[in-house]
Amino acid sequence: MAATTPIVGKEIESWCTKCKLMLGHTIEAVVGGRITKVHCNTCRGQHAHRAKPPGTGTGARKPRASRATAESKTAADYAAMLRSKDPNSAKPYATTDRFKPGELIRHATFGLGLVTALKDVNKIEVVFGDGAKTMIHKR
Repeated sequence: MAATTPIVGKEIESWCTKCKLMLGHTIEAVVGGRITKVHCNTCRGQHAHRAKPPGTGTGARKPRASRATAESKTAADYAAMLRSKDPNSAKPYATTDRFKPGELIRHATFGLGLVTALKDVNKIEVVFGDGAKTMIHKR
């Protein structure tokens, strides 16, 4: 079975860089038979086409030497940050809610987290037991 040439306007599965999921996207640009730009049918974000999620490629990557140190530091910092907080006061996480630095949130997957910074108009940085994550809010 021969591979078909991608056509602008057709739907394709692609890794969404905003949603962080493999989702349906619409092809917006094709150059030389290669898909160069798509937009997510869920969040409407535009980005380059990614056929696979990050980390599933065939290329081998060198591990970062300082990663283990950073992770252990984050775990120690996380425990220290939560020491003066009441876990029962944590707000359930929802993308539509607004959060501010210093607030505790409870995420269904990541558990208890502390908002440490506002990153953008609709993004926050949250430290969980397994590290910091950028999350969406005010959507």
